[in-house]
Amino acid sequence: MSFPKYNQTNSQERLGVNAVAETMARAGQIWRETPMADVGIDGQIEYVSPEGFATGRMIAVQIKSGPSFFKERNGDWVFYPEEKHRFYWERFPLPVLIIIHNPETNLSYWQDARQVIRVAKPSAGKGITIPKNNVLQTTSAQTLFEGFAVIDQNFMTVGEVLDYLIRTKSSNASFPVSYFNLFCSGLTNICRSLYFGMDVAMTVAEIGLMNQSSPIGVGVGDSEHNFLFDYIKFIVHQHIADLDFSDCMIDWYDRDMQPSFIAPLTSRGRDLVRLIHDLENTFKAESKIEDTGHLHAAQEGFVQLLFTPSEIQRIGLITKVENAYLQGLNTDA
Repeated sequence: MSFPKYNQTNSQERLGVNAVAETMARAGQIWRETPMADVGIDGQIEYVSPEGFATGRMIAVQIKSGPSFFKERNGDWVFYPEEKHRFYWERFPLPVLIIIHNPETNLSYWQDARQVIRVAKPSAGKGITIPKNNVLQTTSAQTLFEGFAVIDQNFMTVGEVLDYLIRTKSSNASFPVSYFNLFCSGLTNICRSLYFGMDVAMTVAEIGLMNQSSPIGVGVGDSEHNFLFDYIKFIVHQHIADLDFSDCMIDWYDRDMQPSFIAPLTSRGRDLVRLIHDLENTFKAESKIEDTGHLHAAQEGFVQLLFTPSEIQRIGLITKVENAYLQGLNTDA
């Protein structure tokens, strides 16, 4: 007579899941295991702020445990997902962490698989590099939630957001830009959406220098670019606009350029617009600023795609591709 044999693979998997659960508990984060068939997601982590508030910001997690998952490439670990999982993770609405766990050392290593897959070049191969210094047990929650622009900052009231926008200014005299000016100047779509691009920042700086009758031109360096990227993180972290920050990370980290976007305002963002209107009306009623009629600080602007001479030429190329395709259809028929 023989007994049912226990598959040791199950033990390996549980050790990995338990390690993630324990690490999140120690970090004060919420771990929710997926109690159903594995489709490439084993659970979710919800971000808990330093003040202890559950924020509703979640990342998905796939856990692989055991020595067979620890393959090396160029000094780091590399994980080879199935093609169906690559396809699934790339389109997933949340960042997806792939975590590999070593039961012998009780250490886990992580990588934002969705982000890696989204920026991967065709020549990069199918493997996902997991840096050896990405040790889950020593990683802060803010780092894990970078795809949500989580920063070490309290969640503010709308009034506090307005105060912060007004008070936060570039320290560079040749770049007179405040977060308040960036926000108001970027409003579009009857003030229900927010636009940001380097053109907004440069225009705000140029007009600021002109209003100051400054003899110097606009100066932009690394500190000014970091200042602008911090503005985007603030907008996302404070949930002012519904923005996919992971797309901004692609521009910032992989293309070395300032992101641009049009994102719908959240209810908090729309409340902020109304608060700015009320503040302006109060100042006008108290004669602290002049009555400007139909001109308001928080007012929509219009966004238009810029067509350079080469872009205009490209329209002709697009038409040629279109016509060649249609001719091919007629030939096949």
